[in-house]
Parts: sequence; structure tokens; C-alpha cells
Amino acid sequence: MAINAESKPARLSDALIDDFIKVRKYKRMSQAELAKKSGLHQAAVGRIENKSTDPRLETLMKMLNTMGYTLTVIPAFFEPEHATTLEINGVMESLSDESLKRIKAYADALYEEELKRKQEAFEKLMSLAKPMDIGDDYKAILEEELIRKYEGLD
Repeated sequence: MAINAESKPARLSDALIDDFIKVRKYKRMSQAELAKKSGLHQAAVGRIENKSTDPRLETLMKMLNTMGYTLTVIPAFFEPEHATTLEINGVMESLSDESLKRIKAYADALYEEELKRKQEAFEKLMSLAKPMDIGDDYKAILEEELIRKYEGLD
């Protein structure tokens, strides 16, 4: 009895191969180019991509390394976050060094601005607490709470 292709059960590796194909296409590499750079035959890459064979882990790692990627095993509950990370990493790889420097400078400026806002808020709260007649014990508790909340702003 022949098995209909539509009734073929999905293999666990199918999703991995689908992601692999997306990475290869994102890197704008042909199967032939990937095969040559990773020391494989183009037919082997084709068989893997059309899911007629399961790749050995070593083969998959060779192909991923050729494209500048690696395989990481993560808990399933992190999957959506990890997918976003892969997408961001892929975009970052396509940017020029100058663009990356501008992004880093912008992120550093945002970080410094946030630190400045926190420091100003801390100083304002401390100035408000000083004239209050709440007693030295309560002032000390309030100061400890504020320092704990805003620690590391120096």
C-alpha cells in the first residue's frame, strides 16, 4: 500500500529545515553556493531542503556555520522570544558598521537619559523627604528604600 504524500506525518525536523531554508534565502545564498562553501554536494543540500532525507547534525552544523549561524537548544517556553532574537540578529548582520555604530550611540544615549531621569527623581524625592517631620527612623527607612530602588545610578 502506497502512502499518500498528504498523509505523511510531519517530522520534528520539518520545522527546523523550514527555518534553515529561510536563513539560506535571507543570506541570499543558492543551494549550490552553500554546498560549495560548506564542502557538500548541491544534491545533498537539495535532498535536505526538500525533506527527502534527514540531515546528520554534523552536516546541519556545517551548513549553518557557513552562513554564520549556529544551532542552539532552548526550552520550548522561550521559543517566541528566541524567534524574535533570530530575526533581530539577522537584521543586525545585514547592517553596515556605520549603521551599527549609530544604533549603539543612540542606545547609549537612551540609557544615559534614563539614568539621568532616575537620578533626578531620586534627588527630588530625597529633597522632599528632608523637610518632613517624620522622625529620623522613618527618614532612614525611606532613604534605604529609595537607595535600593535607584541603586547603581552613580
